[in-house]
Amino acid sequence: MNSNKIVIVVIILLIIAIGVFLFIQSNSHNTQVDVISNSTLKNGDSVEIVLKDEYRNVYPNEVVHIKILDDSGWADNYDVTTDNEGKASVAVSALENGNYTIHTNYNGTLFNKAYHGVNSLVIDDGY
Repeated sequence: MNSNKIVIVVIILLIIAIGVFLFIQSNSHNTQVDVISNSTLKNGDSVEIVLKDEYRNVYPNEVVHIKILDDSGWADNYDVTTDNEGKASVAVSALENGNYTIHTNYNGTLFNKAYHGVNSLVIDDGY
């Protein structure tokens, strides 16, 4: 008799867990991080990003990880927090002229899916 009650409780908890999972999955949004600054910058300029969902809703006060990677594999890492318009920026300095890759990572939340993006960047100080 006791084992029947335990089985029923386990089944009920399993049904609730599946229901919660399905609710979260059906209500979660795809996110993206767009690099909105120019693809060619000078030292002192800023890499600017905006975090939004598939409906162009912006997400304030969210942390986005930005990695600026050069051709040799050296990386500068930054964690930025978006403002009320979903924007954040990081100033580039002391980078050699050349080609770089910007990796943006957003870990997501319960209802916002994680995102990883890659963009190109050129540093050209004119010399």
